[in-house]
Amino acid sequence: MFAEAALPTRRHPQYRLHLMGMHYGLIAATATQQEFLAELTRHAGEFEVGSPATPGDEMTIGERNGHTFVLDTSMMLSSEDDMVLAMSDRLGTVVCAGAETVSGTYWITAARDGVPLRCVFVQHAGMTRGMAIGDPLPTEADHPIEDVDGDGIFAALAWLGFDAAGWLTEAASDGLRWSGDRTPQRGQIGDIKRSHYERYQRPDDDNWLSRVTAVVRDEP
Repeated sequence: MFAEAALPTRRHPQYRLHLMGMHYGLIAATATQQEFLAELTRHAGEFEVGSPATPGDEMTIGERNGHTFVLDTSMMLSSEDDMVLAMSDRLGTVVCAGAETVSGTYWITAARDGVPLRCVFVQHAGMTRGMAIGDPLPTEADHPIEDVDGDGIFAALAWLGFDAAGWLTEAASDGLRWSGDRTPQRGQIGDIKRSHYERYQRPDDDNWLSRVTAVVRDEP
């Protein structure tokens, strides 16, 4: 199952078993780590690759089979949809995706050669209706993006050619530090998301939390 990739591994010591689902973001690109970092720096400022990943790292980076992956526990860089679109113009296929299941937030943006392929953004805590751009990926019928364990996200990444599961469980990763002195420029996707959020934002007096039902999950 794709959910196995979200479990803690020797390569990613900052991960404990999340019994309440996925709580991180991912970036994947059809580029070497050197190519990826050069392009990332153009959009988001300076980055520094550190020593092998430790529990305190907010971001880690690694390469597998010529593809670069970033694991982002801050979920800041991995939700920059327009940056992903711009980077794909030079790198080929670039994807950002992730989930924060406490707030019911799920997202994925995939782009190839500067053209958006698919964008999904759902936030149950803030919006009454999610948004989507582009045709559903073939994997979404059996593995919806809204899956608490990340099955839908890992299935989509695999279909797009990214072995994120293999990288998380088998390949090495190093700490990645971002200076934060420059944020990526917002573009068309960001504008669409903001307009959608403003249109479907939950009212302050919405009592939706009273209808939430806790899900008890068996320990693996």
